[in-house]
Amino acid sequence: MVQENGYNFYIDKGITETNEGKFEDALDSLDHAIALDYRRPMAYFSKGIVFQHLNDLESAYDNYSTAINFDSKMTDAYFNRAQVLLADKEADNEKLHSALNDLNKAIELDPKFIDALYYKAAIQKKVEEYKGAVETLDKVLVIEPNAVNSRALKKLILQKYLK
Repeated sequence: MVQENGYNFYIDKGITETNEGKFEDALDSLDHAIALDYRRPMAYFSKGIVFQHLNDLESAYDNYSTAINFDSKMTDAYFNRAQVLLADKEADNEKLHSALNDLNKAIELDPKFIDALYYKAAIQKKVEEYKGAVETLDKVLVIEPNAVNSRALKKLILQKYLK
């Protein structure tokens, strides 16, 4: 049983509230968890998710970064932080390369992370690293031969950019 008013109680409560779309309540619960133990990454990761839902991308990025600082093997925090950077439709090359670094770290931690591989290929295409994008998409297709989006992106790159 989770001790009421303990760290895990507030984490569970915050996650439940997030899933119910009660974002302000979730932030309050997660802040309580952090007040009880500020060194545990799950509260920051969960706050990142809330801020991402609220489209407060800077706060989401900061919270994912804090989670990573406390746990450098938190694969999903790297992936989500990259997603925050990619949510900026006008991301410059610096942001794209930063997102690429995060995706590479997520893939290093989980080599079969299909979504991270796909987004890596999409960024590679955007920064005109077409051969690298195709190689990345080939890795996806080895893991999941029926990955429709990966197959379509590979076809586009081969037909339009690598003729």
